[in-house]
Amino acid sequence: MDEIKCPKCGSTQLTSGKKGFSGKKAVAGAVLTGGIGILAGTIGSNKIKITCLKCGTRFKPGEDLDSAKAKKIQQQKAMKSPGFWIFLYLF
Repeated sequence: MDEIKCPKCGSTQLTSGKKGFSGKKAVAGAVLTGGIGILAGTIGSNKIKITCLKCGTRFKPGEDLDSAKAKKIQQQKAMKSPGFWIFLYLF
């Protein structure tokens, strides 16, 4: 079974948890839009975040070291493509 590793330092010492209700978002929403803005405090409240206990990096599930390496290799391959450079030149 593969271990999840920090994308920054490679550590396996990780903890996870859900984001909670944000009082700051609720107050800002209430000031800007009235009572309905209080619901803004719940936006993103059930998203899971993983925190590295060694370096403090926070990341989402699926963004571990192996996934980060695979994504980097894919980006490098795309940059070698002539289509990428033509697109970049045109825009």
